Amino acid sequence: MFVAYRLRHALLCFTILLLTCAGFAQNAKAVISGAVLDPRDAGVTGAQVQLAPTGVTAVSNSVGAYTLPAVPAGHYTLSVSYVGFATQKTEVDLTAGQALDLDLRLKVASNSEEILVTADRPHGEAEAINQTRNADNILQVLPAEIIRSLPNANVADAIGRLPSVTLYRIEGEGVYIQVRGTEPRLTNVTVDGVTLPSPEPTVRQVRLDVLPSDLVDAVELNKTLSANQDANGIGGSVNLRTKEAGETPTINLFGDGGRTNIENGRGSYDYGGTVGKRFGTTKRFGILANGAFDYNGRGIDNIQPSLDPLSTFSAPFYDNNTIREYRYYRKRYGFAGSADYKFSDNVSVYAHGIYSDFKDWGDKWYVSPVSTPLTCSSKVVGGCNNGANIVAPSPTVASSAPKFYTSSKRPDSAVSDLIVGGRDYQSNYWLLWQGSAARSYENSSAGNPKADFSWIGPSVFCNFQPSAQADLYHPTFGNCDSAGSPLQNPNNFILKDVTTSKGLTAQLDLTASLSAGKNYNLGDHFGTFEAGFKFSNAHKYQNATENVYDGWSTKAGSGTPTIAQLQSSFVNTDFYNGRYFGGNYGPVSDFNLVQAYTLQNYSGYLDGIKTAAATYPNLFHTIERITAGYAMNTIDFGKLHVQTGVRIEATNMDAFGYNVTLYKAGDPHCGGSSNTGCGVPIGISSTPSYIDVLPSIQARYRLTPDSALRAVFSRGIARPDAYQLVPYITEDSSASPVAVTIGNSNLRPEHANSYDLLYENFLRPLGMVQAGFFFKQLTAPQLLTTISGGLSLSNFPAGYFPVAVQNAIAQYPGDAITQYVNGQNAYLYGFEVSFQQHLSYLPGVLRGLGVSANYSYTASQEKGVPLRTDHPTLIDQAGNTFNLSPTFDTKRFSARVGLAYNGSSLFSYNWISPTLVSGADPSGLGPKGPSGDVYTLPHFQVDAQATYRIYNGLNAVISGLNLNNQVFGYYTGSTQFVNQREYYKPTFSGGFRYNFAKKR
Repeated sequence: MFVAYRLRHALLCFTILLLTCAGFAQNAKAVISGAVLDPRDAGVTGAQVQLAPTGVTAVSNSVGAYTLPAVPAGHYTLSVSYVGFATQKTEVDLTAGQALDLDLRLKVASNSEEILVTADRPHGEAEAINQTRNADNILQVLPAEIIRSLPNANVADAIGRLPSVTLYRIEGEGVYIQVRGTEPRLTNVTVDGVTLPSPEPTVRQVRLDVLPSDLVDAVELNKTLSANQDANGIGGSVNLRTKEAGETPTINLFGDGGRTNIENGRGSYDYGGTVGKRFGTTKRFGILANGAFDYNGRGIDNIQPSLDPLSTFSAPFYDNNTIREYRYYRKRYGFAGSADYKFSDNVSVYAHGIYSDFKDWGDKWYVSPVSTPLTCSSKVVGGCNNGANIVAPSPTVASSAPKFYTSSKRPDSAVSDLIVGGRDYQSNYWLLWQGSAARSYENSSAGNPKADFSWIGPSVFCNFQPSAQADLYHPTFGNCDSAGSPLQNPNNFILKDVTTSKGLTAQLDLTASLSAGKNYNLGDHFGTFEAGFKFSNAHKYQNATENVYDGWSTKAGSGTPTIAQLQSSFVNTDFYNGRYFGGNYGPVSDFNLVQAYTLQNYSGYLDGIKTAAATYPNLFHTIERITAGYAMNTIDFGKLHVQTGVRIEATNMDAFGYNVTLYKAGDPHCGGSSNTGCGVPIGISSTPSYIDVLPSIQARYRLTPDSALRAVFSRGIARPDAYQLVPYITEDSSASPVAVTIGNSNLRPEHANSYDLLYENFLRPLGMVQAGFFFKQLTAPQLLTTISGGLSLSNFPAGYFPVAVQNAIAQYPGDAITQYVNGQNAYLYGFEVSFQQHLSYLPGVLRGLGVSANYSYTASQEKGVPLRTDHPTLIDQAGNTFNLSPTFDTKRFSARVGLAYNGSSLFSYNWISPTLVSGADPSGLGPKGPSGDVYTLPHFQVDAQATYRIYNGLNAVISGLNLNNQVFGYYTGSTQFVNQREYYKPTFSGGFRYNFAKKR
């Protein structure tokens, strides 16, 4: 704390000194400021304004405003350059002390480029290309016009079309983004530069499906970081820029509806709008508000078979299959607004706010045929390698009892922030101040309420037969999953147990920052030195409970209800294209009826040990304080533009959780002999702290006026998820072996040195080529480790395990232990190439064609994964990804097709070397066998959208999402070992958009 205190005061004094120096700036020089406008008088973002012969430059901001550094009196040539438009030049004569207000209007270079003015998406592409061109760092931008040119379900789906970005999908939608082969936790998400807290209890990364894409004016993906940005972006940093009032009034309205041919037809719709205007004769006051609402009745057909560890490559064997149906009622709505007031052209104050709520509600049903597993007849280790000495169950012998499960989840997640700040841009200095409050929460955060049913029907013959399979990827279990299966009789399943949950997790982040910059000349070279200070305080907590009810009779005729007595009206007559149950899924239970019946009739059957095990890990709170300061210098040496900087961040954490020991039913720790078990908690705290020095250097060399070479070095940090620092311990003595889950207050932050080399060429009339290489050195990567019970430290060399695991094994000998730990180190490298061009130079109708394409390759190696002798890839690192998007535009019509491919990636570590743990690989087939790691399936999806301008700003829109009905899922070791395969079917939509400001 003392170090952080001294750091805060030193940085504050340094900033005050900088401001004092700025106050002595010479006033005898002249200043030029104004706005860069397109032919419709709308502000243009990312235009480069240059004053010759001085070489001083400025880049227009999000509303088109620019201010050039002060220059001596004299005659100058002012030029504005913007890819896609003709360069404009204006001669100006400046006198001492003059403040010239000059607006610059862009013009199209020729009639063939008029599409940049009349079509939304090409206009957005021009904005994105120019921001990329003029950025100090490696930046890629998605303006709103590009985001809404395809049927992106949310912000994540849109970002997933950028180079080297893959999606972490959950139940059909992109939820997190993975940049350059890194995990989602290594990418930071901000709104207008303020870090957005995660609504989920155990992770830092923000679910981007919480946010409707129509709330966002642009997405900025920073692949490299400058010293004036938060350093917690090893993979990258995503900034969601909200909308501001522009020079012209804004009225945008939209609405559409769609249908997906799944579960007998599911609907979707969305609507919203934006209204904004600047007021007064000089337009000093601006205000804007926008909102969006969408409903998605998504359905999912899913199978998740359980692979037998004795399977072979030619004959995978499955011990069971959970045949699943998901029915969702997803509602998402959000509001955003901004207001600003300009005291002058250079001084302003502003306020931005956003609120978004996502009700990810849905019902789930699992029906599970169960087979007798394979057995090994040999007593010799390795005696059953590759199928030798394997005994398979007979199809004529009765199998184990089937299972039925139902769940009804009702999580309600929300994110919000409020930002207030001010800007003062003067001729030789600038000052920025800002304060913010950001909050997130999730109701029903403890877990999904659920119920299990036991089998009371006749004997069934569900034993798996490899020889009876129609293909490798859709395992079947005799008549147990065919038409007329006894598993579809609702009288054959009886209620076994019920779990209910309630509670809240929330996080509040308070942030204040101050930064200032001073322009200077070093001979003929123009530069800017800046420094800043930032303090943030994040308080996160979870107070949620789960109650488990069980122990009543599950015998036939006992009076316990069956599915038939708790039945839902839901039936699907086209399940999984007829592959299972003849296409008829159901009857199924209604969880609302199940829960009401349980609470009314079985409230006295609360299972003490299971309730304690499920509840105490959900009770914690953390406070994280980060004090940061930076100094950064930017200077031009002719064609060379160099930015150097250093950022210092001091982190102090307070975490509180519970050490919980669970005792079996009847244990004296839990009271009388008739108790159902319990958990005995002991509160425990930890206070880790550390300081990081994070340098960066970014250089850009202009090879020609339209091409450049960039080189970057930067150092970043990834702090552990706050929940993993909670010093909780849960010991389940009812399991065999005893299961222990442990938080790790000594978990260290992960660091990375990142190196980038990028070539870029900006094409005429509108296009861009980029090709680059990147390399990341990671230290102390964070790994989730599970140590099987029965391991002895004496069987391993001293220091083999991380210290935290070694201590846990010594403290809990013979127990199975799960804990996050730090690995040794890792590296990741790759290259990316992208091409974008509007082909307006082609003759006739072909001039409407365009193309956007990108490809990336990544590779990695992780060192220090416990119980492995190999070096696997990083989690979530996909080898190959590409996006291809052909476009066609005229004055009235616009169409775009999106083809997105994400290669297979490592989802979780599962492989254990049999040379370290005897029996870890029963099949003897190695890491590619049934005991290997778990991978995602490659994902290739086709989407399309077309827009036609009916009259002035009124447009009709039609779209198709997931047109190829792409499968999503996982496999173990090799693709023939199925872990999960689910389908969503295509969604077709149609609607209208109206833009008052774009009457043409």
